Amino acid sequence: MQIGIWISLAAYFILMLGIGVYAWRKSTSNSEEYVLGGRNLPPAVAALSAGASDMSGWLLLGLPGALYAAGLVEAWIGIGLFVGALLNWIIVAPRLREQTERYNNSLTIPSFLANRFPSQATALRMVSAIIIVVFFAVYTASGLVGGGKLVQSAFDGNYQVGSG
Repeated sequence: MQIGIWISLAAYFILMLGIGVYAWRKSTSNSEEYVLGGRNLPPAVAALSAGASDMSGWLLLGLPGALYAAGLVEAWIGIGLFVGALLNWIIVAPRLREQTERYNNSLTIPSFLANRFPSQATALRMVSAIIIVVFFAVYTASGLVGGGKLVQSAFDGNYQVGSG
């Protein structure tokens, strides 16, 4: 591998570790601070965080692959994602924030639903747990595949090393 790639990779990891140490030293005294940044994050930061959490390897590998395989017609995927994220940010997020504060300061969507509909709280928590376990398992697997393919194609490395 070229020295520039190694330097870039090392600088990235050092920056990520520095951000982690800074956040750790700043400390979080309760769950609300840890999960939601004490509800003090500016909307743009929260939106970028949500977007980064949502769009990972598939956006960097899957969307370009779809564009390459099917042509520019697949650009509608990206346009739809942008419009959907924008509408979510403008319409859904402010209302959800207000509602989560109103219903027992809920920190997660499952706890919000349980607090909002107490008569069905157990069923809502069970369904939420099943959905989270199933879909996050698939999401995590796709992230591992994306990492393996990235290491294989960008660094001419071993796919197994990059995915595990």
